[in-house]
Amino acid sequence: MVKAFQVTNPGALTEQIDALDAAVSESTLRKAALAGANIFLAEEKLRIPRDTGAGEKALVVAYDAEKSVTGKLASYIVTWLKAAYYLRYVEYGRSGMAAKPFKRPAYEAKKTAAAQAVADAIDSEIKASTRGK
Repeated sequence: MVKAFQVTNPGALTEQIDALDAAVSESTLRKAALAGANIFLAEEKLRIPRDTGAGEKALVVAYDAEKSVTGKLASYIVTWLKAAYYLRYVEYGRSGMAAKPFKRPAYEAKKTAAAQAVADAIDSEIKASTRGK
């Protein structure tokens, strides 16, 4: 059964739609993705083995241009600096050296919290854009 409805203030509806469009901009997507990536970064820094402390300082968040789509998807990765190539061996091990994974356990531990951080960042931006309209 189809129900009919009537819009009493079409101008206000248009303003709300425009505000939502502005709220979910590339800037918002980048902020949200970065919020999620920072959750993983913090957890990896807690879990990384600390022989010298250099590994923790080498962990960074980087924008992934290859996986990002302008205006639609912002992708960030938590990785290590090029000079800290040895962290690959820490994570995965090699002959004569057992793996001491920190990236995968950090991901498993914080994937729900990171997803929530992304949702909260987008929600906050939408509320800020539509407030008072």
